[in-house]
Amino acid sequence: MIENVKKIIKNDFKSTIKNPIVIIVLVALLILPSLYSIINIYACWDPYEDTDNLDYIIVNNDNPVTVNGTTYNYGDKVVSTLQNNSNFNWVYKDEDEARDLLKNGTYYAAIIIPDDFSEDILSVYSGNPKQAQIEYIDNEKVSPVAPKITSKAAERVNNEINNAINEEYNTRNYLTSNAVTLQQTQIQNNSTTNNTNTAEVSESMTVQNIRNYFHSPTTLNNYSYYEADNYAQQVTPFYTVLAAWVGCIILVALLSTKPVTDEEKYSPSEVYFGKMVLFIILNICQSIVTFIGLNLLGVHIVNPLAMILSMIVIGLSFMIVIYSLVSVLGNVGKALALIILVFQISGTNGIYPIEIMSSLFGGLMPYLPMTYGILLLKDAVFGIVMPNFTINLGLLIIFPLAAIAFSIIIKEKLDKKAKYFERELGKSNLFELRK
Repeated sequence: MIENVKKIIKNDFKSTIKNPIVIIVLVALLILPSLYSIINIYACWDPYEDTDNLDYIIVNNDNPVTVNGTTYNYGDKVVSTLQNNSNFNWVYKDEDEARDLLKNGTYYAAIIIPDDFSEDILSVYSGNPKQAQIEYIDNEKVSPVAPKITSKAAERVNNEINNAINEEYNTRNYLTSNAVTLQQTQIQNNSTTNNTNTAEVSESMTVQNIRNYFHSPTTLNNYSYYEADNYAQQVTPFYTVLAAWVGCIILVALLSTKPVTDEEKYSPSEVYFGKMVLFIILNICQSIVTFIGLNLLGVHIVNPLAMILSMIVIGLSFMIVIYSLVSVLGNVGKALALIILVFQISGTNGIYPIEIMSSLFGGLMPYLPMTYGILLLKDAVFGIVMPNFTINLGLLIIFPLAAIAFSIIIKEKLDKKAKYFERELGKSNLFELRK
């Protein structure tokens, strides 16, 4: 058996070396998976930081209101707040035009400040307070992601306005109701230091502290384990693992799982192991090329050695599984590899939390090889938690071992039936016969 396996391997290499066209095609097969990964990662390098190119309409219909000789225009304050926000490209339109542009999909979102905005805000002093309204409009048909980004921005703007109004109102009331106490504090400061400037500074600091308190009574201190440099780093594990599976499918789609010559003189098991070597070598090369591409792209990888070794193990695991399916089942195996891919895109916790996906995907997740590949690369990219890394590595290796055992047991029995099945499909001239 070993000698026949060696002959199959030798024939494959001879067929590769003697034909320049074959070499060119093989090089393309090595590069394609890396391009798939790199292009997707580069395309979403940092989407939430590049929103300054995203147009966002502002409509300010607010009419100024004069109270006790003082004119207020909170609409202008909102516009000033937005102008200081460089996260978006703010565009100023009238209301009718804004609504038309949103409806036809020219723009993603708009904030409309009504004509009674200042009047409603100042109604708190009239004894009949009324909530002021700000209208946010978007077009969810244009993009599935843009409305999520623009709606968060609208919420932030609304919160900033509420904070500013609360700060102004509460600070004014506090200073009024505690005027005697504050005055006593200043007299004490003045008596102690006998310095007018010190008293003025102290008064200013006291008022500023009060304003800070009413602006934000609490503060939130953020800390993140394994903080990402950008969104691209976060999606690198998913797209790299996805590219590895796609690369394996490309190989089995374009390369033959049959011997170059004299198929009949080899047993199914000899063919299986003999042809596997070429696929494994090409797959390792795919992983290396993708790793180089990620580094050239500038993706920050905490543990490069663990990354390249994990990518090779992941690629080999996928390659053996997919090769086994095609070697045993022919074109049916290719279809199964694609079906498994479809479930893995949504069911492996790669980008969206599995908890928010359908329960179907949650149930399938432990049985999908990409699940453990993604977890391995997350450790390599952000930092290794060794117990988790070891467990995921072990679970990933189970898949190719199971595929090999399955093939050894089943291939001898199914080989003739699979060939017959493919011959019948070939008679229709609608299907490509396995080569």
